[in-house]
Amino acid sequence: MVWLAMLGLDFLLNGALFAGMYQGGGAFMLAPSEAFRRIPLGYAAFLILAAGIVEIAYRVRVLRIADGIRLGLAIGGVFGAVWGLSLYSIATLGAPVALAFAVIWLLLAVLGSAVAATGLSATSLRGLLLRVAAFDVLCAVIVIGLQSFGVVPTTRV
Repeated sequence: MVWLAMLGLDFLLNGALFAGMYQGGGAFMLAPSEAFRRIPLGYAAFLILAAGIVEIAYRVRVLRIADGIRLGLAIGGVFGAVWGLSLYSIATLGAPVALAFAVIWLLLAVLGSAVAATGLSATSLRGLLLRVAAFDVLCAVIVIGLQSFGVVPTTRV
């Protein structure tokens, strides 16, 4: 469920908040058709991150959502800073794009850790699954709505 929540948030962040970044990212960014083809690789990366977050949350006994958020801030802060600085130091992307990637990793880790804590403390995962599914649907509706009304740019594949 951590992974599913991350997918919804990633769709919202990249389809709405940072959508313009993909149009003005310069030579650093792949062509839209190639980027679209590689989406499964990014989702595999999130699966690895989700498994790691759940394992860490389990080992350190993170069972409250507030503790999950703190864990996510620590994990996401480290990953985001390392990822953003590393890319900025070796690639042609600008500082705003590097910062956007850092923010994406931070937010994914915070959400993932909060969901992990909630799941680890639950007696049944049904309610959590329904909330994650509702969150994902809400993210999709927001992105589709913003793109439909021209508030955020769309990318043709």
